Amino acid sequence: MDAQLNNKMKHLLFVIVIGATVCLLFHTAKLSAWLILLLFGYVSVVFIRDYILKVNLQGMAGLLFLSFQLALATALSIGSESFFAQIYILVLVGEFSFHHSRNHSIIFTMMSYISCVLGLYIYRQFPPFNEIVYILPRIIEYFAIFGVSQLAKIAFQQKNQLAIDNEQLRIASIALEKKTQLQERTRISREIHDSVGHTLTSALTGLQTAAHAIEKNHYSIAKEMIDRTKDYILSGLDDVRSSVHLLHENILDEPFIPELIKLIDDTKKQTRVEIAYEIDPIMPDLLPMIELTIYRALQEGLTNGIRHGSSTYFHFSLTYRDECIRFILSDNGKPPAQFVLGFGLKAMNERVKEVGGELMILNKGSSEGVTLDIRIPFQTKKTERSEQIV
Repeated sequence: MDAQLNNKMKHLLFVIVIGATVCLLFHTAKLSAWLILLLFGYVSVVFIRDYILKVNLQGMAGLLFLSFQLALATALSIGSESFFAQIYILVLVGEFSFHHSRNHSIIFTMMSYISCVLGLYIYRQFPPFNEIVYILPRIIEYFAIFGVSQLAKIAFQQKNQLAIDNEQLRIASIALEKKTQLQERTRISREIHDSVGHTLTSALTGLQTAAHAIEKNHYSIAKEMIDRTKDYILSGLDDVRSSVHLLHENILDEPFIPELIKLIDDTKKQTRVEIAYEIDPIMPDLLPMIELTIYRALQEGLTNGIRHGSSTYFHFSLTYRDECIRFILSDNGKPPAQFVLGFGLKAMNERVKEVGGELMILNKGSSEGVTLDIRIPFQTKKTERSEQIV
């Protein structure tokens, strides 16, 4: 139970007990020493229970205290004709019903009502029929208190559950925000690595070619390569700007196939490597995320082959068969002695997995280069509609 609400209820009920005690002292015609002793005994038990021992009423100690209080309240009801003596019993019914199960509360309510009837029976010498009015209506009072307490408990439990759900939702929202931030950082690092890395690798290769031409006194070739490198770096700046745009849109600016061919032609022109390619003419319209995954995989594969494998020849094929997109990029470079996935290949693998695909890196031998094999399941809209019709 909420501590603040518990304290408020405890103070309110104690005030009611004190008020009932004062009224009972002034309302009872036949006061006696033992009745006064019972009254102050009952008040003392409530005070000790709530303010000294701070008993948990839901536990066994609380059950014993409530039962003992019921016995005292019954004795007060027997020894006094005043209605205020029965307020103690009604308060106990409310407390018990709020802190215990419904079935146990019904039993306690019945016991409380029986104690009330017992007190009236002893005091008024029942059952004269004309006095039956003192018994029957009282059962409504007791079960009304029981019902109100049960409703209050249900409302409090629902409030607590709502607070718990809101807290869980807040925690989940914070976790989702952190996850989103991490995904966005990963996405930015991928884009920077793929676009800038490819541009710098191609530019470096062009400058190395120009330097080699100068050493051989082939100044015209060197000038041509430097001009090409300059143009490629400018193009790379545009690519960086496009990458920044991609961080927001996550799609390519131009049609997919022409963008792939442009990437291949620009790489061939700048690095003077040979790239043969086959692109399936019946390639379906792909989702933007799949298009971007294929584009970045080709970009990273070419960059890695040139930078790390010193490749001079690539063969690229992109086909669509049996509802599966097949990406294969092979090179003639020298594979590393021990193959370790760097940042670029890890990012490529993550991209492929995000679209439901699988990446395999094949290394058949020191003279056969490296092959990137990507398979991405993809179902066309036409196929989906035909399956729904069937």
